[in-house]
Amino acid sequence: MNLQLGVQFQLLKTKLVAVYEKAGNDSSFLLMPTNLEEVGSATLGEMMQDLTTAFSDSVDTEKIKSDLQALSADKPESKFKLDNLKFSLKTAYIYVKGNVKEYAFAIEVDFGDAVPDLGFVTIEKLAFKIWNTKKNVVLKQLNLDTIENLVSKLNVPEKQLVKGE
Repeated sequence: MNLQLGVQFQLLKTKLVAVYEKAGNDSSFLLMPTNLEEVGSATLGEMMQDLTTAFSDSVDTEKIKSDLQALSADKPESKFKLDNLKFSLKTAYIYVKGNVKEYAFAIEVDFGDAVPDLGFVTIEKLAFKIWNTKKNVVLKQLNLDTIENLVSKLNVPEKQLVKGE
């Protein structure tokens, strides 16, 4: 017996496809973006609005808002605007077939104007990446800059300092 089940959907406004196949005794699963060049994003405020629209009374938006306000020091004049946190799904990839198990997942949180510039520290972005694949296109999507690569940049030759005469 052969079987294939598939679904196309969006997560954080990134279009994905998931496919399960069974051919005889072998089965496989794939999850990947439908367009490798497109990366979507959504703010926390947009996600809350979407949940409210979809589930209306089932979502306690007041509780969510009060929890977020607690993080914002519960002051209306607070410069923390957590609704503006922007979440981007940089990649989502799962491939399983027999003993082959590959995956890659990367999400980025852009703090933008959600967190104020504190002068001595400014938080810009937070990234979470996990992977077990050697597929070049997927690794490119992850936009990896390994610690070794970053350290090697410190060894780039600089201009030779000119000694005084």
